[in-house]
Amino acid sequence: MEIEILTKTSNHLVIKIKGEDHTLGNLLMKEALRHPKVAYASYRVPHPLREEIEFVITVQEGADIGEVLREIVDKIRRELSEFKDAVEASIK
Repeated sequence: MEIEILTKTSNHLVIKIKGEDHTLGNLLMKEALRHPKVAYASYRVPHPLREEIEFVITVQEGADIGEVLREIVDKIRRELSEFKDAVEASIK
């Protein structure tokens, strides 16, 4: 996975994530939209033959975009860890 910042302001960020597709894009977008400080979140696949997405996030004025993004990623990480633990417990 390779990440490239395409646009960054105090409350808006567009990043290109190479090697990913709708799976990660949809997960990031949906979790971002649940965050109370996120005003807008989306993703797109610029070209169907390239494995890359562009993730767009806009946060409310005064919010730290880096902190909000870290909170979103940490929440996804925790939920996936809980899911992994539940799967492992159920197949023992």
